[in-house]
Amino acid sequence: MTAAADHLILCVSQPSLSGCDEGRLLAALHRAGRSVFAGPVTALRLEGPGLGLAAALRQARDGGARRVRVQPVGFPLAANILAWLPGAVAHFAATEAGDMAVDLADPPEPEEAATALAPLLAGSRSRDARTLRPALGKPGWQYPPDFDTHILVCTGPRCAFLGSGTLQARLKARLAETGLADRCLVTATGCLFPCNQGPVLAVYPRGLWFRIPDEAALDRILSDVVAAGGHAPDLALSGRPGRRRVRTLSASATGSFS
Repeated sequence: MTAAADHLILCVSQPSLSGCDEGRLLAALHRAGRSVFAGPVTALRLEGPGLGLAAALRQARDGGARRVRVQPVGFPLAANILAWLPGAVAHFAATEAGDMAVDLADPPEPEEAATALAPLLAGSRSRDARTLRPALGKPGWQYPPDFDTHILVCTGPRCAFLGSGTLQARLKARLAETGLADRCLVTATGCLFPCNQGPVLAVYPRGLWFRIPDEAALDRILSDVVAAGGHAPDLALSGRPGRRRVRTLSASATGSFS
């Protein structure tokens, strides 16, 4: 551990994880951090629905931390996280850290992670698959759900860094409160790409993309766009300047892929 650091942030990358498993993982990471670090320890998931990395850094700063160590954890850490995370942490250090120093640690190497997992693999429990009930899913999963609006919520690490962590839960709660829940299918996605303007959501079949900087913006999307069928131009994300838009196949072109 860096001797001068007085706050440790452990950030794990795990794109797909249930709420229960996420809680168990973060609790285990927190215990592990406390076993080797004397100061405050924060454990978070870069793609998770809870506290994001930027928010955790702000909490450390506002709590009086003088030097915080950001420790990525992955088995192994994905290449896209390795490429993006240094710039994001550096951006925070340059724009929001104030007098707090920020150290970014190297994640474990794949070989180190595999070595650490080996004892667990050797002692893991197994079952004969023939004793399990064959199934591919519930009967209701045979058909698409009955909805007219599909809302895609980005939960990629960059949008999570910018505050999208709780956006899906807040959106579902507001849909229920406004009576729109039966009309809308909400789906969490990986990166939707306009990360610099995150948090991002997209509303289909209209193909409208929006940035959601605060709660007022979320309410406007529901009232003006979903309920009223209108628009919110000041929140809309536009295409890249000069970009060629995808054109619909003409009737003569359909079916001519061979």
